[in-house]
Amino acid sequence: MATRRPLTDSPFDTLERTFDLLTTGPHPLALDGTSVAGLPDRPIPLGELKARLLHPSTPFVVRDASVTELVLRSRQEGGRWTVGLAGVLLPGLRRAAWPLVQACPGKTVDLEAETLTAFLAAVAECDPHRERLAARLCWLARIGANRLLKAELAEQARPGSEPVSAAPPRPWGHPDLVLAKAVRCGVIDAADAELIGATRIGGVDLADAAERLGLAYKACHQRRRRAESLLVEWLTSEDYPPDEFVEKRAETPCSSGGGRPRHGRPTGR
Repeated sequence: MATRRPLTDSPFDTLERTFDLLTTGPHPLALDGTSVAGLPDRPIPLGELKARLLHPSTPFVVRDASVTELVLRSRQEGGRWTVGLAGVLLPGLRRAAWPLVQACPGKTVDLEAETLTAFLAAVAECDPHRERLAARLCWLARIGANRLLKAELAEQARPGSEPVSAAPPRPWGHPDLVLAKAVRCGVIDAADAELIGATRIGGVDLADAAERLGLAYKACHQRRRRAESLLVEWLTSEDYPPDEFVEKRAETPCSSGGGRPRHGRPTGR
């Protein structure tokens, strides 16, 4: 049995801890199973519901209906039901935010907080009866957090006044920025960039993406593979344009702070 990692005071871990408190004990927060076809006809603690929805054997129709019920409860009653909804979808929110955190680890707390803020806004505005609602909410949460990331990276692009230590620059930048550049350069179109971003970065299942696009799974898989082949060929060719933004990232990383200059020389210009 895997050992559970210790929780921190980060927004996601605080949510997980609060969710655990709400869904354990003698009176756990529970959803009436009779309201969702395919669930047991009894109160289902949200911790159990979360495990059921994550299990691959659970049909999408059951997942959609369960999340719909949780969204409606959150809108009607707020409070613990909003925590319950967010806790049930926390694995998806973690997957959605993970690439952003990896791009800027020094801003983990801010990115997680922004993800949750965008998630709550999406819950308030979404159509609760749409298909693949969970994936949609997590995707909108990621978009909100990505705005913060782009603002942070734009700030880093400015020359720093303090010399800091840093890893060598990557040959290309954050995946979202690379995809946007590929579209601008005509390597792939915007729809293919969205497909790659959603399924490779945003945690959207390829089957869900295929359904949204009205494609068979195999056709969607082939479309993504062709687009990714073009992308890789472009990234590794001499046609890939220099990325001044990425070069500057090395001088002012997200985990900014004092440090020794690279090679003993100031990095600022």
